[in-house]
Amino acid sequence: FGASVHADLLSDVSMVAWTVDLSLDMKELLPLVGADCEMTKVTEDEGFQRYMKLLSAVQRWVGGGGSSVVAPALASVPLLVPLDLSRVPWTEPQAQRKLNIFLKCMSKSYMDGGWSS
Repeated sequence: FGASVHADLLSDVSMVAWTVDLSLDMKELLPLVGADCEMTKVTEDEGFQRYMKLLSAVQRWVGGGGSSVVAPALASVPLLVPLDLSRVPWTEPQAQRKLNIFLKCMSKSYMDGGWSS
């Protein structure tokens, strides 16, 4: 799909984001969230590591990561990371706080102490 979205075809469309149909299961990850981005076990989780590698590969593919850009219309548009919140035990007292920390860490780059490239 990404390769078929050519910038010339989007003259009247303002693309604000794109995503992939593959989400993280937050029920498994929220218990691993610590007090901040550095004090966490999330980044040690094999599923999270594989997911981040896949997202990085997709971003490189879309943005070109080298000399060729496969989907020029998406190259400068933010990627939205889908999260599966359907199984999160919202009755757990720390669920909302941990989700907020998780989102903050995913929004920050490695250089700023977060988890995103």
